[in-house]
Amino acid sequence: MKKVITMLLAMLMLLQTVACAESSSNPEETTAPAAVDTPVTEAVEEETEPVISDDLPESDFEGYEFMIFNSNPESNTWFTTVHVDVDEDSGEAIPSAIFNRNIKVEERLNVKISETEQTADQIKNTILAGDGAFDMSLMQGANILAHAQSGYLMDLHTMPYQNFEKPYWDANAVEQLSLGNKLFVMVGDFMTTQIDETICMFFNKDLIADHNLDNPYELVDNGTWTLDKLAEMASTTGNDANGDGVYDDKDNYGMMSWRGVFYMFLLNGCGNTLIEKDEADVPVFTFYDEKFVNSYEKILSIIHGEQKIYFDAEKDVNNHRVQEIMFPANQVLFWSECISWAKALREMEANFGILPAPKFDEAQTQYYSCNNGNFFGMSVPVSVTDIDRTSIIIEALQSASTDTVLAAYYDITLKSKYSRDEESSKMVDIIFDTTTYDCSTVYGLGSVKTNIYTMASENNKDLASFYNKQKKALGKVIEKMMDKLNELD
Repeated sequence: MKKVITMLLAMLMLLQTVACAESSSNPEETTAPAAVDTPVTEAVEEETEPVISDDLPESDFEGYEFMIFNSNPESNTWFTTVHVDVDEDSGEAIPSAIFNRNIKVEERLNVKISETEQTADQIKNTILAGDGAFDMSLMQGANILAHAQSGYLMDLHTMPYQNFEKPYWDANAVEQLSLGNKLFVMVGDFMTTQIDETICMFFNKDLIADHNLDNPYELVDNGTWTLDKLAEMASTTGNDANGDGVYDDKDNYGMMSWRGVFYMFLLNGCGNTLIEKDEADVPVFTFYDEKFVNSYEKILSIIHGEQKIYFDAEKDVNNHRVQEIMFPANQVLFWSECISWAKALREMEANFGILPAPKFDEAQTQYYSCNNGNFFGMSVPVSVTDIDRTSIIIEALQSASTDTVLAAYYDITLKSKYSRDEESSKMVDIIFDTTTYDCSTVYGLGSVKTNIYTMASENNKDLASFYNKQKKALGKVIEKMMDKLNELD
């Protein structure tokens, strides 16, 4: 990401900052208020060549229809956008960027980019039909893994024109999502759901000032943004606001999140992963070491301490999205969520900022961020009729997205609109540069993430028993998975 930041910031001189109207609701939650968009008044340059060369050969595919099967339903309004093709330039930032990106590729290669919604099962059935009905699919990790093990998907490393060293591909994903040196899913500038799924920590700047607390941006810059500092600051703002003796969504808290987000956000921030990979690129369950145990125990001591500093909204089944009400109402100092929820704060009167996860301690050499794993990644069916053509078009779509889709999302929408200060923009750079894609989370291996946060939410510190039990069960899952993938050779 750093390789393109300078170029993208320069492009802001050519683009008008606009708002992006998207309703913000989790697929399992209610919808947050949307806002009215401001039209884009400056046209995107009509150049078809990408700003970062993709080194593709000149090609004319004679009007070929490049079909994308997208399993992300239109009703899924939690993401900033679910579509990768739009019919017209609406003037809204991201849809306009998608429209112009596709026009560039269509004109460059003489193709037509099309998209249709299909479920994962429909995608499988179409592949089995073997008629080459589509060229690329967008699915979530568990579905991609199931399709890969059944031999339905191409190993993207075998695609002739994919160059994953180019900056428009996510280098972290290339390294962390491969299995046995095979790569069945990728993300890059072409898509935005993986950006939406990156977890951050919002903070209320007005509460920081009111309580005379340290400037979080300065803490990040000087390397002192740690778990202990988070606990110290959070402990100052929690209280029983209405004095009824019951802590609920009417009271004040130092920090807040969903348990399915918060525990892994903090554990990853300490440099931990649930699954690593060995020298053969095979997943191994090795989290039970001193660093993980120390991180886990410290996090539990903070969340389950005497201070009322954490509100687990998942326990309130009648008010599922209470968090985006509480944070704008100045009831919470720190809120950890996927970064896409910044759009729920655009009408917030108090000033807010964005932070990476805190480090374990000051001796930790860098910050780490994590992806929540529910993004819709790109895969290629084995039923494609012309691999060279498909490969060229995909690479062209990625390279053409840097100065269109990524610029609209990353610089205009996120860094300029939703985050309200220059420091937050710097924090966003740190978050995206250090994003971890834990393959156990993305692929849902053995439900390790769910089991960890369930145990943590119960304040269960018996990691040894959990590790021994989980290692045996997960070992069988991984062995079976790798046997299937190796059979594809």
